[in-house]
Amino acid sequence: MASYPSLQAAIDANPGRILQIPPGEYRIDRALRITHDDTELYGPARIVQNNETEPLVRIDGAKRIRIADLTFTRSPGHQEAQQAGVDIGHCEDVTLSHVRVSENHTHTSIRASSSRDITVEDCTVIDYKGPTIDDRTAPRHLSGYAFKSIDGTCIQFLGVQGGVIRNNRLIEKRLLPTPEIQKQYDLGQLTIVPKVRGRLMSQQIFDTHFTNNWHQGAAIQVTGPMESRRVIISGNYIEHPAQGIDLHCDNVTVANNIITHAMIGMKAMHGARHVLIDGNQFVYCDLWGVLLMPGASSHYSQNAEGDHPAVAENVDGGSIISNNIFSNFGFGDQYWNWAQQKPGSFGGRNPIAILAGQLAENPPIHNVLITGNVVYDSGQSTVLLDGKWVKAPPRYHYALYVDQDKPASPMNVVVSGNLFDAGTEGVSNYPLGSTPRN
Repeated sequence: MASYPSLQAAIDANPGRILQIPPGEYRIDRALRITHDDTELYGPARIVQNNETEPLVRIDGAKRIRIADLTFTRSPGHQEAQQAGVDIGHCEDVTLSHVRVSENHTHTSIRASSSRDITVEDCTVIDYKGPTIDDRTAPRHLSGYAFKSIDGTCIQFLGVQGGVIRNNRLIEKRLLPTPEIQKQYDLGQLTIVPKVRGRLMSQQIFDTHFTNNWHQGAAIQVTGPMESRRVIISGNYIEHPAQGIDLHCDNVTVANNIITHAMIGMKAMHGARHVLIDGNQFVYCDLWGVLLMPGASSHYSQNAEGDHPAVAENVDGGSIISNNIFSNFGFGDQYWNWAQQKPGSFGGRNPIAILAGQLAENPPIHNVLITGNVVYDSGQSTVLLDGKWVKAPPRYHYALYVDQDKPASPMNVVVSGNLFDAGTEGVSNYPLGSTPRN
């Protein structure tokens, strides 16, 4: 590398080759760009980006790319970034292994879009969140408002087929959802208020100009409801996310992950079909552990008519929630922000929730099997509150909540062989061991 004026010059001079970056710190002010097939970068080096308007690495339109053993970060004063960290677009067969991304305070630290066969394994993402404006002004008829939030996603797959996300450590230590942080950044305050309330905007938000849903992003997000499919998410350790895992995709396996101190352990919606959720630990989640529901993007199929082409269905269901353990529910960092959530208000606070669609016209989620799970009331032993180990009542309403008698309510939910400790309202609002809606 010493014979080249920069890392980028070395990459450009050796297209399609394996490049070892020697130990040391390398400062850049433009993203490292990889555009040639069969390029590999590896080495015990630290690459520091001095420009918040540039990604750390951009891999574009290439095949058989591998990046391993490198550390990417941003220098002080440039950490509130405007671009993704590692940005992969229109690629095939890309592997990131033992890569570390830190202090990239923006929407996404590792992003892959419109690509196939992407693997992110044994990587670490540390301190990835930043203050921002969550803009939901479009489409105006659904929300129409914007608000101050903290946001950040460690790994995002957007329009990816054939992906693997495994054995990564995804941790936020810096920007935690405390009352002090909420006050410091005025989080939840609306910055744009529509003249007419959108269908997904509650009357309370419209009247108060405030939303408590100001903690946004996910440790892992797989989105692109009509495009993303066949993804494995396994063996990841996730700490202090807003959402541990956020899915809008089909044919996904979520297995053997540990998610701790999350607002939502994981959710699947907007047409998430055939999701297997098995063998995970959900610890210190405060609003939901696992949430399945149709979102506003869910829809039935449509035949071609006039100038409008045929549209395939985008529906939720055919999924399994099995062999997961839910513990210390409601004793995390974010309970204070959701303590007033009522049992019948959007499902309440529940370790497992299967809800109706966001819109009445959404196709209902159907054919969901819930089996072999344990919801453990940790307060029945002792939990640490205000510096003391004490017994405490449950901080969830039901171990399992299933919406009923609403438009687009769940259909054919089968529940058997679980061990559920009762919440404040009971074990479940839904008949266990039966299938009343079919």
